[in-house]
Amino acid sequence: TYSAADIENISDTVTRQLDCRVCGTAVDHIISNSGSNVAGVSMLFHSPEPNESSVPFYVGDEHGRQRLREVAVGRWHNHVTDRFKQHTQWTHGPISATRASSHIQLPPELTSIADPSSVSLILFASDKETRQVLDILDSQFPRAAKLGIVGSQTPFLNGRDYTLLGPNIHTNGVVGVAFSTHTCVPRVAHTGLEAVSNVLRIERCKGNVVLELEQGDAAHLLIAALRKQRGTERVDSRLFARVTSAQGESRVFQVTGGNPAKGGIALDTLRDLSPGQNIQFMMQSASEHSAITTSHNPRVCFGVSSDHGFTCPEVTTQMFGGATEGGFSYGMPQPHETQTDCGSVFTGSTECAVPGSSVTLDLD
Repeated sequence: TYSAADIENISDTVTRQLDCRVCGTAVDHIISNSGSNVAGVSMLFHSPEPNESSVPFYVGDEHGRQRLREVAVGRWHNHVTDRFKQHTQWTHGPISATRASSHIQLPPELTSIADPSSVSLILFASDKETRQVLDILDSQFPRAAKLGIVGSQTPFLNGRDYTLLGPNIHTNGVVGVAFSTHTCVPRVAHTGLEAVSNVLRIERCKGNVVLELEQGDAAHLLIAALRKQRGTERVDSRLFARVTSAQGESRVFQVTGGNPAKGGIALDTLRDLSPGQNIQFMMQSASEHSAITTSHNPRVCFGVSSDHGFTCPEVTTQMFGGATEGGFSYGMPQPHETQTDCGSVFTGSTECAVPGSSVTLDLD
């Protein structure tokens, strides 16, 4: 909708005309007050009260961030076969990508915050390599809700992999703002998904790979479930999996691969699955998305767009947000100063790229 020149100049233009600091990114769709996607610019202004603050920041490769999603295609590495060893910090032997040593350093803007527990919300825009940044933000600011969107890729528009806006324009990394304000809790919705299998208990797994379920190996059980779906109209042929913990928490991931010979199914996560968790395979349904609910509170909504666009399930008269194919990240505020991160899919912040999914957050 906008030219490369307009996108390159928007940060300077907004800063000059509105006398404010800019943080943002180019997205596929802007979310309107009706919840539908439109073309335009979505802006959120924050004027801190005397006891509040907002700290802009940028984290990139120069801060020690590694490209896990580029090098960890199989998620599992061995020191003999790992051709990326010279670029990463893998420990010798077959270990999960979640166990890769992280040498990332937060920028001075964040490390200089005197009381990390005062930070209650971190909004950010990023490329697809958010995992390590999320982990260190979870560790440094456990009481803060995290909410971020993966920007649209723009190489054929302006030559940049991503267009991340701040005081400078960045091609990759994470740009964001840390707020000390009222407590906010994100809400996540996965609309338009329909179960194609029963809920099954995971008996054996390794990293992000499901090897065996209670009724047999994962691949053959999924194939059997899909045979029963022949003739069912689908808007998308991709497969997804809802993983549920013993405490009732759930996460939804895309199925990225499978091996009928070995029986394994791989999920799109850099976190670890565990035996005893439940899994249910799903596909997108041809039916309409769920009904839209409305309110009058200012609201942030990030979503995952598809070929059919995106509709936010919770709208208000004051909407801020957008949708991209890259998806979003979210993290819940934790009640304690520190939290133990065991690498599980249920600890720390979560990345989501499931089409039709959304995360919303109300602002006071």
